[in-house]
Amino acid sequence: MMEFEGEFESDLSREELWNYFTDPDVLADCAPGTDSIELESPHEVTATISVGVGSVKPTFDVEMLVTRTERPELLEMQADGSASRNAFDAVAEMRLAENGDGGTTAHWSATTDVSGMIASLGQRALGSVTDKLVTDFFEDLEAKAQEGEPAESKLEAKPDAEASLED
Repeated sequence: MMEFEGEFESDLSREELWNYFTDPDVLADCAPGTDSIELESPHEVTATISVGVGSVKPTFDVEMLVTRTERPELLEMQADGSASRNAFDAVAEMRLAENGDGGTTAHWSATTDVSGMIASLGQRALGSVTDKLVTDFFEDLEAKAQEGEPAESKLEAKPDAEASLED
């Protein structure tokens, strides 16, 4: 089990950012390595994502479930991904907090269980890659928001969903 966390500062309000974080089209454009994202329902998303860690670059088929939302403050998702000789299960949470100057601080955390070749690279290597991917994602998303690119909130929590990793 590995845990990751961090934060990102934005000049935009959390209400402005919410639509970008919950629009699958924006997520597809901003999430590094994303080949496709499909909205299956307001709480289910499937994706194809390629992630490179060192010499290992698997392409994952990912199923994501939105387990909790509290607009414009909290977004929680559970994701399961499988690729040739690799797999992961993750629970991720993002909290958008107002800061004193009208901007937003996005606090994010994820707990993941990784198996296969990618797991053999260890938490240090995965942590470094995760930090870069998340930073690139937030910067790209904020750039779209700053440019005023349209975004529509399309994700909502599945009723009675629980986010947890099975041991």
